[in-house]
Formats: sequence, C-alpha cells, structure tokens
Amino acid sequence: ICIGLYFILKPSAYLADVYRIGLLAFAFHLLVAFAPFINRGSTKGFWQYNKSLFLRFLTAALYAGVLFAGLAIALVAIDGLFNVKIDSKNYMRLFAMVTAGFMTIFFLAGVPSGFKEMDEDESYPKGLKIFTQYVLIPLMTIYLAILLVYEVKIIINWELPKGLVSTLILGYAVFGILSLLLIHPVKDKTENGWMKLFSRFFYIMMVPLVVLLLLAVWKRVDSYGITESRYILIILAAWLSIVTVYFLLSKRQNIQIIPISLCILALLATYGPQSAFSVSEYSQVARLKKLMKSTKKDDVEQRQKVVYYLVDRHGLASLQPFTKVALRELELKIEQQDTSQFRYLLKDKKIDTAYSLLKIEKQFSDTPNSSFAFTPLEEGIFSIKGYDYAISIESYNERDTLQINNMDVVIKTLEPTGNLQVKIGAQTTEFQVSEIGDRAKAQVLSGKIKKHSNKTNSYYLPSESLSLSRGMNGLELKLMLRYLQTYNDGGDAPKEINKVSYNGYLLIKVK
Repeated sequence: ICIGLYFILKPSAYLADVYRIGLLAFAFHLLVAFAPFINRGSTKGFWQYNKSLFLRFLTAALYAGVLFAGLAIALVAIDGLFNVKIDSKNYMRLFAMVTAGFMTIFFLAGVPSGFKEMDEDESYPKGLKIFTQYVLIPLMTIYLAILLVYEVKIIINWELPKGLVSTLILGYAVFGILSLLLIHPVKDKTENGWMKLFSRFFYIMMVPLVVLLLLAVWKRVDSYGITESRYILIILAAWLSIVTVYFLLSKRQNIQIIPISLCILALLATYGPQSAFSVSEYSQVARLKKLMKSTKKDDVEQRQKVVYYLVDRHGLASLQPFTKVALRELELKIEQQDTSQFRYLLKDKKIDTAYSLLKIEKQFSDTPNSSFAFTPLEEGIFSIKGYDYAISIESYNERDTLQINNMDVVIKTLEPTGNLQVKIGAQTTEFQVSEIGDRAKAQVLSGKIKKHSNKTNSYYLPSESLSLSRGMNGLELKLMLRYLQTYNDGGDAPKEINKVSYNGYLLIKVK
C-alpha cells in the first residue's frame, strides 16, 4: 500500500495530497487500535491493549530520541575534530532513519499478543490516573471556562461565533475524550465516584458546545464554500454530535465506537465522490462560476483567491469547466519542460497560467511590506566576459568549500537579512543584497520600472541593477542575480529590515 501511495500521491505538486497523507496516516493508526478486537475480545481487553500501545509508543519515542541525540552529537564531534564537512541534510536523514526505522522496531518489539490474558487483566497504572486527574482534566476545564464565557458573550451581543472557536471546541473535545478513555476501567469503582460524575458531566456540557461549533462551521461555509479543512471540520462536528448523543443515551457505552467510527470517516474522506477533495473542488468550482458572472468589486477580487486555491490544491485541470484548452495536457507539459525548476516556481507558473487563461488580474497592495520579485531585462542570457570562474548561488542553499588559487572559498547566507558573505583565504567580504532589494522596491513604489505582463508584483530590472562588485585577495568578484525576491517575514526582524531570497552567479576574475 505504501509503495502504491508513493507513486500515486504528489504532495509537492498538490496540497490536497498532503491532506490525503494525513488522513490515511490517521485512519491506519486508528485501525491498529481496534483491528485485533474485530469480532473478538472484550472492552476491558481493548482498553488494556491500547494502554500497552500508548505506553509502548512513549517508550519507543524515548529510545529513538536518545539514539538520535547520541548519533547527532557524534556527527558534530566528527565535524569539529576532524574538519569533515557534514551537510545539515544528513541530520535530517539521520532523524528520518531513526524515527521510521529504529523507532518502529522499538515499538513493534513490545506490541502485546496475548489477547485472552488482556480480557482478564485488572491492572491500572497509577501514572495514568495522575496524568488524567492533574494534567488533562485541568486543561479541559480551562477550555470549558473560556468557551462557556464566550458563548454567553455571543448570546448577549447576538453575534455569530468567530472561526477560532472551532479550534477551541475541538481541543476541549480531544482532551475530554482522551481523559474519559484513560479513566474508563476505573470510573465505575466506588472510590472513583467523581470520575463517573465527570464522564456524564462532560457529554452534557458538549451539547451547547456542539451547537456553537455547528454555527461557526455554517458561518464559514456559507461565506466561502467548502474546503478540505472545512470539510474535515463539518465531519468532526457531525461526529461529535452523534457521539455525544450516543454516550448520553446508551447504557452500554462501548468505547470501541470512537476509533472505529473515526477510522471509517477518515477513509471515506480520502477518495471517492464523497471525499473531502471531490466535495471541496466541486464547491469551489461552483463558487468560482458565480464569481465569474458577478460584476461586484468584492466578487471580482475573490476570483483570484479561488483560482489560487483550486490550482494549489487540485491542479490546473480543476479549472477545465472555464476553458476549452486541454488543461491536464498543459499541466503535464509545464512539469516536463521545467523539471529543473524548483517546485514553488512550477506552482507559480501554473497559477500564472490559470490567471492568464481566465483573464484574472492579480491584486496586491503595493505597501512597503509587500513581497516583490525582480528578474533582469536580459532574461535567459548574460555576459561573463573577462571573468575566469562562475559559481552558482542560491540564498537558501549553502555551498561546499571551494578552492581558487590554493585558497578556500566559503560562501554563506547571513540571517536575518539574507545578505551574501564570501570568505576567500583569510579575508571576508559581504554583498549587501538587501540594499538592492530596497532600491528596487523604492523604484516600484514610485512607478519607475517595468512590470511583468502576466504577473503582479513581479518586475524587470537592468542586469547592472541586480549586480554588485567587490575586490579582495587579488581577485575581482561580481555577484549577478537572476532572480530576487524581497519581503518582510513578520518575525523578529525589525520592520525596516527586508529579507531577501535570490539565485544567480558569483563571477571571479584573477587579477
């Protein structure tokens, strides 16, 4: 199954496939929780089995964490002591190998197999009771207090709920259901009467919260249609409603219904006409049809966002109802012709193609903190006459140490500005790329430079405006940028510092 999914899914090209991976992982994890108890075993054995899985997972995570930390420190030691250049990607490869390989082995080594013995097991870890009583239930109480006060505020002001309330209600439900599952074997014991009271109280309090959740979901869907995340929210809201009614009215209260029902829903949401992706695509295509017919200013502005969503999640082919051009073939042609380009550039090309076909002009606010992209007027070719070496430069990818005239050349991107630092031998120089971005952005805001015909916030600059020269160690250096993007990331950097990302070439001439 995993090998098949590897060839079927393309998460780098379609964001919808990222959701599919998440849903499939969620469904199959839940399948592990109840598969051994289909048509056999008791609820008591089911709980003991999942308790063992839960504790085994924590143990495997601890073992894998110690193993990764030890091996990572060993790599750092080799790097520092023996001057061996170890790329940062190797640490991620090590992490993947430890988690996917060793952690899985650690986990499987302790999966229980004596299902009959578990049906008779009465043991209950004291740590779980303490964790539930002093961690989960207090957290859940905080969520509940916030939500009840907010619900009173909604009633007083008579206003629709905000979107954030959905996350809080789901958080309350997750903490609450997890708490109930953890205390399930002991909640009916005489000395734990408060646990039984809590289990009944939880589902009673879920009733007004489910109503609030349904209102929040309806508000978002009514305004903007269904997307994958809203589809999942709708399904969870409906599932919570059914589970709440079941546990309030049922005397049996079989906890196996929780993982079984969630597993089925997750699988149904992955593929088919009823899936999150088919429904959301149909909803947004229908919404775009209405927007394309409308002449209202707000509707015209909304077209861009809907087109971006459809291409980003479902590809160009999702827009086939709006054009006679064979979009699937066009999309394959774009991918085949530009396989050397970075994934985000391919996606941008698809989105720009969609805007062009549907005659939609991108709308951005030309404010000082907007993102701007710049390319040279002389696209595709540039002169390196008079220089001896050319080194490819990418702001997000550090180069290995090179040698010129028996001198080490180390190229590094500086944070937070993104400027380029070049060290040759014992001397260091810095190319102030951010200053190029600042000057170019000032020209944009004054309307002095040419804009790309099919791209908003993308502009042409003369090659010399995207170049910087330096001299050092008997060498002449020239940085020639082929692409520059300037933006403020909204993080810790001051607002006057605009980060940049870029690619191009560093030309070197031996004097």
